[in-house]
Amino acid sequence: VGMGGAFGALGADFTSLSSNPAGLGVYRSSEFTITPTLKSRLDNTNYLNSPFEDKRTRVMFDNLGIVGSYRFSQGDEELGLVMLNFGVGYNRVNDFYSETTALGRNTNNSIMDHFASQAQGVYYENLTIPDDDNFFFNTLAPWEAILAWNNFLIDTVPGNPTSYWAALNDGDGVDQDQTLSSIGGIGEYTFSIGGNVSNKFYFGATLGIQNVYFKQKTFYSESALSSNQLLPNGDLFHSMYYNQTLTVEGYGLNFKVGGIYRPIPELRLGIAAHTPTFYDLSERYNAVMGSDFFLGVTNEESPLNAYDYKIETPFKLIGSAAYTFGNIGLLSIDYEYVDYSTMRFGKGGDGYRFTNENATIRSEFTNTFNLRAGGEVWVGKMALRGGYAYYGSPYASGSPYASSHTNIFSGGFGFRINS
Repeated sequence: VGMGGAFGALGADFTSLSSNPAGLGVYRSSEFTITPTLKSRLDNTNYLNSPFEDKRTRVMFDNLGIVGSYRFSQGDEELGLVMLNFGVGYNRVNDFYSETTALGRNTNNSIMDHFASQAQGVYYENLTIPDDDNFFFNTLAPWEAILAWNNFLIDTVPGNPTSYWAALNDGDGVDQDQTLSSIGGIGEYTFSIGGNVSNKFYFGATLGIQNVYFKQKTFYSESALSSNQLLPNGDLFHSMYYNQTLTVEGYGLNFKVGGIYRPIPELRLGIAAHTPTFYDLSERYNAVMGSDFFLGVTNEESPLNAYDYKIETPFKLIGSAAYTFGNIGLLSIDYEYVDYSTMRFGKGGDGYRFTNENATIRSEFTNTFNLRAGGEVWVGKMALRGGYAYYGSPYASGSPYASSHTNIFSGGFGFRINS
């Protein structure tokens, strides 16, 4: 973590089992590791010229592992298979903790316009919630439109029972406020084998079993401006809220292979390939919406919707290089190629094939590169580490999100002592 994850060519660190498993072959002795981390995340938004900043800090454990090391070659001349090592443990490979808020004054449109657009073409009686627990699952109407209709946030255009408009007059404005709060992560349990051939070539393979937990809560609200006018029916919109909860859980399987070559003692060159991770996921979703008008207050809640499906992530290819400066320190860099357009949904629990969604993925996403770099300096028995990681945008050029790359800066320190 302290070196930005740039351990593809270095090895002898347990987290390398999840990037380049050949790093297991670099070990010269057995080892137990545990890594607590302090993480601080800063999110900035700017919506309608209204900037906002969120910060979240927490303490976690990102790594726990044990390596068993077995020597084959004896004597000063280490040729052939020198070491064979086995590793079992846990690495945290993704972190979903975040808190992001966006707010601003909007005098052009409202989320109610979005709800009205979703309802277009639906006969209004098909939006009315009857005394039927299965209504939401049997109707073809969008759930958001159903909740909006029953909270009086949209209404039919007079004389047209399938056309809708928002409960705002043209020119009325609203103050909008949205917070996305998410927790969870992806942890990988690794089962690895690695070897050392003549202290020149190191190889390794890892079977990864991942557990997935993601929970996101969306809190959205709008409040009317004091200058807003009465609606044609004599009512007046004051405020509304729309809160959603999404939970995704599951597991995934992948396989990684890698090699490290050391042409001279100070230089290490690495390469690794990751198969796609094949996920089986289950998600649960529900929403609650409420409104406050001059003539009354209402709220409605959707049922809990559960769905199972499969996802296949992209194949990864990682090239690495590292240079050590004796007992002083080192520099390391990883270059990772990923083609996000190869992501795909597998079959859903009800047999749905996700044909349209997979076509959208192929058109909206593209290949990109990720770069990780780090350095280490030794001061006595203490190591000081610093790192930088750049994750390129997965979106194709022309997408409004094409510039959504990520920069990560990291640092760390550690002590290595006998026994």
